Amino acid sequence: MDRMRYFVLAVALLMSTRAAAQAVRGRVVSPDSVPVPGAIVTLLDSAGTPIARALADDSGRFNVRMATAGRYAFQVLRLGFRPTVTAPFRVDTGAVSARTVVLTGAPVTLRAVAVTAPQQCVGSDSAAAGFAVWEEARKALLASQLTRLTRPYTMDVELFESRQSADRLRQPVVRYGELPNTRLPTLTPVTPEQLVSDGYLVRNPAGDRYFAPDEDVLLSESFAATHCLRLLSAGDSADVLRLGFAPTPDRRQPDVRGILTVDRATSELRRLDFAYVNLRPEELVGDPGGEIVFRRLPEGSWIIEYWALVLPFMEDYVQTPAIPATVGRGGSPGRPAVIVRGIGYKTKGGGVSRIRSGEEIVWAAEKSPEPHARTQVPSIP
Repeated sequence: MDRMRYFVLAVALLMSTRAAAQAVRGRVVSPDSVPVPGAIVTLLDSAGTPIARALADDSGRFNVRMATAGRYAFQVLRLGFRPTVTAPFRVDTGAVSARTVVLTGAPVTLRAVAVTAPQQCVGSDSAAAGFAVWEEARKALLASQLTRLTRPYTMDVELFESRQSADRLRQPVVRYGELPNTRLPTLTPVTPEQLVSDGYLVRNPAGDRYFAPDEDVLLSESFAATHCLRLLSAGDSADVLRLGFAPTPDRRQPDVRGILTVDRATSELRRLDFAYVNLRPEELVGDPGGEIVFRRLPEGSWIIEYWALVLPFMEDYVQTPAIPATVGRGGSPGRPAVIVRGIGYKTKGGGVSRIRSGEEIVWAAEKSPEPHARTQVPSIP
């Protein structure tokens, strides 16, 4: 019930109410009058409070509704550019206005930054080195959320489950499944507020349940209040910037730390890698965690293309002796087989293979998703 209530509130914010008589139908264009697909259009009231959001289509068109007449303005976000805020305009009772929004925001340049010491929490300082990176990542997260809530898309999903034995000598056992022609789902079936109160792990005798930080979670006020973001070193790659997040020191519930990877040239959010923290010592063995890969579609919207959750487990196995157990060198007895306790891994995830709008194929993956080596998430100071 809580999840349904959260969904209804989110749709109310993002789409406004259908019962409203007032509306604005608009179009987002660049300074040279070229349509801008995928722009995030937020309707602001006279106090600057967000009232509704829309995602411009492949022609730059959008439609927002408001419950009452009054003075409003638009804030428009475009990947790789600073926000555009329009002059206030009036919408009369029962009116359907038409407006063209010309983007004026200057380009954003994501420069490589030498990280020599822990950064301050990004959420508390808009001048921090990682703030620009977070703003670009946030645009992609907002667009992915809006795509799921407002686009009439369906998708074909290929699912997989993999079990890698602790001895690593046997090939992983992989099972595949398919979920055809379904609506774009959320990955986290509980509210961000529940994650704050209960944590990202619910322990149950029938099986523990781990939760991932999807767009709804990362964009929530509750996540911002309980996590800090810090710019991290990009290592050997000059093409990306890495923004780390970790729970605040006062958090005791099971939680997540992670890394958002952003392309420097395009400002596109590539992926999210995360690991669990604040677990019991035996639960931390093997470093449980996961990954989420984002995809920008040709018409400007966004989706979560791939996701995987990797959970370790303890397993006893027979270690093959280097010398046969029956006869060793020179006819002497060989080494006996020994029972060893090691760490195996279960991976559960999936990926989008095809996006449809009615009968039209909007996007198709080049290959089927499959489990692969996971990116390790370092400790984030």
